[in-house]
Amino acid sequence: MAARLLCKSQILKQTPIRQVARSYATESKQAAQHFPEESFGGNAWRNGVIAVVAGVAWYRIDQHITHSGDEKHPFTKWIEYRMTPSEENDSINQANLAGATAAAEYKLFAQDAQRAPIYRLRYPESFENASPRGLITGNQADLSDLKIRTD
Repeated sequence: MAARLLCKSQILKQTPIRQVARSYATESKQAAQHFPEESFGGNAWRNGVIAVVAGVAWYRIDQHITHSGDEKHPFTKWIEYRMTPSEENDSINQANLAGATAAAEYKLFAQDAQRAPIYRLRYPESFENASPRGLITGNQADLSDLKIRTD
């Protein structure tokens, strides 16, 4: 039995399974890992300084354009030019409100509606019992379009 286990362990050493398991090990072929040198000359610091300088420059240019806040900023003027006037928005809102009010009134009216009462004839065969020759003048009615419901 021990010979079999020994034989199987030697077979496993020769199979590619052991090689696959070895490739997932945490050992590395290099003696030490190489990390980049850390300094204040990296891209993040450079981009941060550029962003701060751009912000300060934009603030100064903005103050110069508006003459220290005496008139509206050009972006504000452009936005006001592109916006819908408040009077037009008010008229649109009033039209929508009138439509919603009319729909609500119609809904209330439709909720309170009732079907017309149906008067059912107790013996519908009584229409066919009379003789067609014994009709009295004034008592005749045209029943050709009458449909008798039996439900």
